[in-house]
Amino acid sequence: MLTLRYRYIISTLGLIVMLLWLGGCSTLPQYLPAEPPILTGDQRARVGAAVEPKLIQLIGGPYHDQRLAEDLNQLGNRQAQGSRPVNIVIADRNATALYPLPGGRIIVTRGLLAGLHSRDELEAMVTLAGQLAERVYREPTSRSMVEATEQVLATKESWHDPDAASIRLARYFEEHACTEECLAPVQGVRSTTGSASIVGLPASFKQLRERLPGYELMARAREFEKAEEQGKAIATYLQAAATAPDEPQILGALGLAYLRAGQTQPARLHLQKAVKLQPDYYRTLMGLGYLYLQQGQLQQANELLADSVRRLAVAENLFLLAEAREKSGDIKGAMALYRLVSDTDPYSKLGRTSAERLTQPAGAQ
Repeated sequence: MLTLRYRYIISTLGLIVMLLWLGGCSTLPQYLPAEPPILTGDQRARVGAAVEPKLIQLIGGPYHDQRLAEDLNQLGNRQAQGSRPVNIVIADRNATALYPLPGGRIIVTRGLLAGLHSRDELEAMVTLAGQLAERVYREPTSRSMVEATEQVLATKESWHDPDAASIRLARYFEEHACTEECLAPVQGVRSTTGSASIVGLPASFKQLRERLPGYELMARAREFEKAEEQGKAIATYLQAAATAPDEPQILGALGLAYLRAGQTQPARLHLQKAVKLQPDYYRTLMGLGYLYLQQGQLQQANELLADSVRRLAVAENLFLLAEAREKSGDIKGAMALYRLVSDTDPYSKLGRTSAERLTQPAGAQ
């Protein structure tokens, strides 16, 4: 009997401790299941419009091929058959993935489109995309997604905020991409038709497929970089750029590899060309802005880094913009950005360095 009593006391104390811990843990409820918010069509469209530009930055930036985009959206509008038309944009990413967003917005990767073999597969992909977009906010979700959605609709965001609701929502949709098993209906079309060759696709899709060897070389170059074999990485990036000319992701990766190797002249050449071909991707804007900052070209550095932050605020471009403003004499603006980095990411190297800068005399850095 005594043992049972002690067990009861211990279990009761354990329950009390757990309840106290749950009550004091402010972040845990964010991950608990929640019913999706009930949104009007206009609200869904507003959320989709806010999230799409942030998500596309997270997954490689926009892929600029006007003919390909036109062919894709013409098919999407025909497939809608009187229902809500879908708006499809292409992300410059090798991975095979599809990202459904509220308001009939869809992001597809360059890698997914390059892997299609027939018009039947393309039509199946567009149909699947439309179906998935219609399901957004119709299934149970997380508390954090519900709160981020409410904030997107209720508040005006600062473009400096790396924890903005639209960015948090974009990360949520990135994690919930349609890949592999989700894309089985598209791949199933190939198995039923038995066609492994390219059949009935517009010329723009065939041209996209022709660039695949260049991207395969780029992937190999990245493996060399991970192994810290910088010379082999640069040589392979150069092969990739020759195999698939004027592809901004390849040129940007090559420019950043030169930059990490301390070869500023070729880094500048390739980063400038990448930014010219893809002027709206935060990573290459940040890379070229960093190069200008190191070379003392402060006006260009400020412009490029500010544009990078507008596209997607992250600790790295906020810190570099703070440095550019400090060196330009805008101490107040610099300190505000250092504080933001320190508050947002206090335990990282950039966060600690930012905290140190805040304690130094103005302009001492």
